[in-house]
Amino acid sequence: MVLTSSSSVQRRFFRATRIGTTFARIYVGVKFNQLLDPRSPDIQAQERWSKFNRRSAQEIYAAAIELRGLILKGCQFLGARADALPPEYVQVLSSLQDRVPPHPLEEIQAQIELELRAPLRSVFSEFSESAMASASLAQVHEALLPNGQRVAVKVQYPEVENLIHFDLANLNTLFKAVGLLERDFDLAPLIAELGEHVPNELDFVHEGINAERVSDFFDHREDLYVPRIHWEMTTRRVLVSDFVSGIKINDLVEIDRADFNREEIMTKLIEAYCEQVFVHGFFHADPHPGNLMVRAIPGTEKTLQIVFLDFGLAKELPHGFRKAILEFTGALLGGNTDAMAGALLDLGFETRGQSLDSLKKLAAAFHRIASRLRYESHLAPDIIQEAGRELPRLIREDPIIRIPSHLVLLGRVLALLSGLGRTLEVKVDMLQIILPYMASKKPTTYSRSKK
Repeated sequence: MVLTSSSSVQRRFFRATRIGTTFARIYVGVKFNQLLDPRSPDIQAQERWSKFNRRSAQEIYAAAIELRGLILKGCQFLGARADALPPEYVQVLSSLQDRVPPHPLEEIQAQIELELRAPLRSVFSEFSESAMASASLAQVHEALLPNGQRVAVKVQYPEVENLIHFDLANLNTLFKAVGLLERDFDLAPLIAELGEHVPNELDFVHEGINAERVSDFFDHREDLYVPRIHWEMTTRRVLVSDFVSGIKINDLVEIDRADFNREEIMTKLIEAYCEQVFVHGFFHADPHPGNLMVRAIPGTEKTLQIVFLDFGLAKELPHGFRKAILEFTGALLGGNTDAMAGALLDLGFETRGQSLDSLKKLAAAFHRIASRLRYESHLAPDIIQEAGRELPRLIREDPIIRIPSHLVLLGRVLALLSGLGRTLEVKVDMLQIILPYMASKKPTTYSRSKK
């Protein structure tokens, strides 16, 4: 549907102007700094660029907070792209929070009634006036069905879907401005990835299918849970699921008060991702603390269960992934960087001219980091910090032009899990948990999709 009202046109014009002025200020600053480069010592130039990058990132941050919607979503996405952006941008944009001011109840009620084609009170016997959670694209309310069952109602903001293509065009302009700072790295694939992921997140039917798929993976485990979807009340813009109360996974006070074992929480979470990635080839790609809860299994007092929420961002791994990752791991353990570089090509890395030189340097860095992990046997924060510094630098300095989106999302999952491990203040033996899943002879259910 095309927006035709004058207010919609004005809104679009404002958004375009806001992005355009941000772009113009950054572009002028880039040109000015480039003029100063030949006259500045290297150290002074690096400090000047670092300050400029941080200032520019803060301008983008302010625009994202003001415009919200897809602009905010896109900047959250960029905040996880340390492989593509200077560290100052990542540090600033990664601080964008999912929690944003909710929309008025009147707008949410109108959206629900439009989607369900019925008055709100005929569908729900009770509906909370205040939102339980609000994010860049939607907000969640607690409600009661006529039979008394508690449900969570996720409602997409009005006009978000209509603005998607327009906002993506604005982001494309903004990313090009950022790309001027990284002339040897093509940022166009980021727009392609955003254009792939965000429309899927706007389709709540798609999200519900993702949730049920992962729920099926956990059928054999009571300690991992995904809330049930109520399909009779779910549409592309409204998602209704069982309401689940629990403790936010990074709430240490409540976790300790419930006497849950922190190491057990972390171990179960890693096992859940091993099950998704290495057995089924499909995974929940957004495990930030707002999407994970812990509780006692219903009917028990202390038996721990992890609850997964929000499956808007999920990823199918391509056929052949497990074979390639096993080859990479074997080469890694054997210290064969040439074989590691070949496996990186098989995993989907691309370089200019398909040269292996850049991938060999990257493989050598992986080997150095993995050597530390082998001896320390846990996901220590300093190992992740070292990887976060060295790997993006190598990627930016050498002509690596494409990193597959599924590997970027897996890296993001690893970073989020690492951060959670630091929060929980636990150390787990990562290799001991992961290797049995990788070596398992159990047939996988990987799709043959080329995504």
